[in-house]
Amino acid sequence: MDNQGFLTIKDLMNFHYCERLIYFENVLRIPQATTIKELKGRKTHQVFTKTSKRNKIVREGNSKKLPKKYNLHLESKRLHFRTILDCMIIDEEKNQAFPLQYKDMKKPEKVYKTLKMQIFAEILLLKENFDYGVPFGFIKFRQTGELVKINASDSGLKEAEESIYRINDIIEHELLPEPTEFQKRCVDCGYWKICRRT
Repeated sequence: MDNQGFLTIKDLMNFHYCERLIYFENVLRIPQATTIKELKGRKTHQVFTKTSKRNKIVREGNSKKLPKKYNLHLESKRLHFRTILDCMIIDEEKNQAFPLQYKDMKKPEKVYKTLKMQIFAEILLLKENFDYGVPFGFIKFRQTGELVKINASDSGLKEAEESIYRINDIIEHELLPEPTEFQKRCVDCGYWKICRRT
């Protein structure tokens, strides 16, 4: 949650990693430390913005270089949610737009659910803020140079929207959710001492 009380992409990704992160950070107001990985990610985003302005990232059957907007602020008062989109690619001929995430990591064998939820949330906000069709989004993995296309499935968009409603509910009613079913995630958790899965 930001300093104006809006949920962010970080909240959505935390929710799908472990729902208790929402409670500790936004109800008990115990902040998570900024990691070295996050600081490094901010620097690589700056490099991405500079280099991608000169390159054609997505073709999608279009021989032209598609225009892009960077660090785009998106907000939904309906969902009480906002984000800063890494990049929006625009195809004016088709009246379509596509969110693009830039990740400083190798492409995993299977794209993590947290990354997909981020794309789905960005699609929801693009649809709400612009008069474009948004049929899919992209994730660019810097360390392997691979580009992955994520289709805007109805089920994925619905899950992202319901997750945001659930996060708002946890905060508003100060609910302590169940811990993640994946206990390995607890090993390096900064909240372990106050959580302990109890």
